[in-house]
Amino acid sequence: MSRHMKTCLVLVAALAACGSKKPAPATPPAPAPSEPATPVAVGSAAGSDAGSAAPAAGSDASASGGTQQQTEPPLEVAKIDGKTYKDLDKKGRAELMKKFVLPKAKELFAAFDPTFPEVTCKTCHGDGVADHSFKMPNPKIKQLPGTEKGFVIWVHQHPEEAKWAGFMGEKLEPAMGQLMGMTVFNPKTGQGELSCNTCHVLTK
Repeated sequence: MSRHMKTCLVLVAALAACGSKKPAPATPPAPAPSEPATPVAVGSAAGSDAGSAAPAAGSDASASGGTQQQTEPPLEVAKIDGKTYKDLDKKGRAELMKKFVLPKAKELFAAFDPTFPEVTCKTCHGDGVADHSFKMPNPKIKQLPGTEKGFVIWVHQHPEEAKWAGFMGEKLEPAMGQLMGMTVFNPKTGQGELSCNTCHVLTK
């Protein structure tokens, strides 16, 4: 298993640990006799538990006090002239990103944090926009600890960053993967084409 994938596994465990600090009531309330208890869905569409312990701000779970999480219908794979991202040339991929991926990213970021600056191509690709390389990962966006120990410490010391990690694991990555026809890293299988390291540089 590659280093960046192992680090994503640590993110899952660390976020779960952060969310477990709130003490549970001594006697859990029993469901009303006429209404059977409803199981709560956790984890992302990609099979990751990242952020499941702490629902992203603006999500259905946080709006309802975290008692229930609604499953959003999957997005259709985006296509240009009948071709998916993987089958397009550089020009076609740029068109697909502008027409489908960028608008969805704008929508998700705005819903999570309305104060976040306007999302553009540079938000993720940085200097790669100017030279048309669109090289990823981008060293100028938030760099993530590349070791298990460092990641656990970072998540516990920066709860706000942990919320963003949850948002990306539960909302952004699944949406991007669905639109681009790419699989998101799944910690249960250790497989996936998109992961933290797709956009973020992992420090040593």
